[in-house]
Amino acid sequence: MKNILYIVAIVAILAGGWFSYNQKSEFQELKDKRESLDNVNENRKASIKTSKKKAKVVASDLDTAKGKLSDAEAGLDNANRKLKTTAKEAATWSSKIDGQAEKLESVNALIATIKDEFKDLGPVELSEIPDLIQKLEEDLKKANQKPVELAELIAAAESRVASNDSQIKDLDARIAKRAVRIKGNSAHARVTAVNHDWGFVTLEVPSNMSLTPVSRLMVKRGMSYVGNLNINAIEGRRVVADIDYRSMRSGMVVQPGDHVILIKPAAN
Repeated sequence: MKNILYIVAIVAILAGGWFSYNQKSEFQELKDKRESLDNVNENRKASIKTSKKKAKVVASDLDTAKGKLSDAEAGLDNANRKLKTTAKEAATWSSKIDGQAEKLESVNALIATIKDEFKDLGPVELSEIPDLIQKLEEDLKKANQKPVELAELIAAAESRVASNDSQIKDLDARIAKRAVRIKGNSAHARVTAVNHDWGFVTLEVPSNMSLTPVSRLMVKRGMSYVGNLNINAIEGRRVVADIDYRSMRSGMVVQPGDHVILIKPAAN
């Protein structure tokens, strides 16, 4: 749209200049014709006066002089009519010239406004404006492209963040499970009953102590090692385990109240 406006402004300037120059030439031509007619009228008036003088002096030329006088007066009337017409036309052309001058002034104001829009770029010629507009449009396209590229980068980054969040949540869950297992490794069960005739014990196991049928247990009394147990059955928090008498420390037997821990902690 701006390109069309600038082109129209340029065409208007050129058309206004040509029209003003053409009107000026026609006005000058009419002026010259008017001056020529004025000269003709003056000459004819002089001729009339001369003819009248001759009529007084030469009676024989009276008829001829009257005829010439009539012709001269007719020519004068015709010249006066032409003079009036020429004056009217001159006034019309003068009005048109004034109108063109106003248009030219409006075009000059438009040019000044356009140049003012580009004042930050320094002195700018009117012929340079279309190229500047094209450059500005290209810069605008590049500027509009950058947010698109940035949005793509942001989307990619958000995707990576979402993936990282998923990995972090998975790692947190694994850490939490590991913490539970580690805490379970530090837990200990308590011997609640011992049957040496059948060689087994019953244990009360805390909820955070992870046991499986193949878990091996160690009996401690204070800081002293007593012996090992092999799990026979698990029923909730109660466990029945066989006493490994071969692992018993000399002079030691399992007693109710002894502590039992895992020989091999659960993998972390």
